[in-house]
Amino acid sequence: MGDKQSIFQIVLLFVFGFLAVGGVIVLALYQNDNDSVTITPVTIWGPPWTGEISPSDALSGLSDSSRVFEKVTYVVKNPQSLYADVLSAIATGRAPDMVIIDQDSFLSLKDILQPISYEEVPMRTFRTTFAEGTELFTNSDGVYAIPLSVDPLILFWNRDLFTNAAIAQVPEDWDTFVRTVPRLANIEGGSTLTQAGVAFGEYDNVLHANEVLSALMFQLGNPIVRTDGNEYESVLRSGIQDASDDPTKAIQFYTDFANPVKQVYAWNKTFSRSREAFAANKVALYAGFASEVPTLYKINPNLNFDVSLWPQSTARTNKVTYGKVYGIARLKATRNQARAAGVMTSLGSRNSANMWRQVTALPSARRDLLNGAPDDPFEDVLVRSAIMARSWPEPVGGGTATDDIFRTMINTITSG
Repeated sequence: MGDKQSIFQIVLLFVFGFLAVGGVIVLALYQNDNDSVTITPVTIWGPPWTGEISPSDALSGLSDSSRVFEKVTYVVKNPQSLYADVLSAIATGRAPDMVIIDQDSFLSLKDILQPISYEEVPMRTFRTTFAEGTELFTNSDGVYAIPLSVDPLILFWNRDLFTNAAIAQVPEDWDTFVRTVPRLANIEGGSTLTQAGVAFGEYDNVLHANEVLSALMFQLGNPIVRTDGNEYESVLRSGIQDASDDPTKAIQFYTDFANPVKQVYAWNKTFSRSREAFAANKVALYAGFASEVPTLYKINPNLNFDVSLWPQSTARTNKVTYGKVYGIARLKATRNQARAAGVMTSLGSRNSANMWRQVTALPSARRDLLNGAPDDPFEDVLVRSAIMARSWPEPVGGGTATDDIFRTMINTITSG
């Protein structure tokens, strides 16, 4: 009888212990407030967007159909200071649960991010769900960010300047491009460039020169950065023999447009920054991102422009452009790991992604949503560009250092 009683006591203690542990897990996700159970609040830090609705309104709308999004707060942060802000917040115990990152901040933040395992999100599911350019958010130990949006590099063209030059179509390949650009440039007195054909060649007054060069290198078959699943290495640093073609060809092609002795001469240092010059009808072609459409209308509401796919190489069959990719990641410092993972994966779902497109005014990162809208004059170009978009992760501590390297390289060439 005594032995049976001892066994019963042991079993009873085990059951109570199990329930106690289970209670801790439940309380990690929920808290009791006046006898009503509410979901534990979580916070997302992310950039400002230019869409029709705010991130907070979007999350509020999503919470009407899913409890996953209840008590989710969005805090707008400057992307340039995100890394420093997150580190400071972790040090003071005020870190957010999740952050929206891009390819430039990924490697800098990687060590403080908690990946989702491939058991939860299989690599096969990731590849079939999201655009190829977002795969830089994956690593050998899991998915570091659930992709949300793609901001592809496209070509903006001034319809009035094309009409004045009697040019009906935007060049779709680089061979046609180099024949077309001289017809769009006005040179007075044999040397004074009064109207630019394209904002290429210089660095200091060409917005996104870094990204333009990256797109050209991608088209040469140069991945710029490679990974073995754990570490990232610069192909340019390890040697051009790793590339399909010499990346210096891209640099030479780009700088020729600022060389007065070249037939394609179409841009110089005298012009204002490329986006502002385009908005002022001073340049016919401008390389910019899809997210800049609202900005151009704001600068000049009367600007008569359209968008086109990034020109491609006639020597290669694979179509590619550069693109910024955005994803939501959770921090190791969050006390709500399971809840944060739930919010991340839910925000990447089809229903949520539709709402998020209204926030960002950008193509979704989901393959099943990358379809053009017949009633939108720009949408088809944007989504096709998002499908072609590729990117490379900025090295840890890169930031302005990488930009300075490209600037020095281009300025050294253009200055002779």
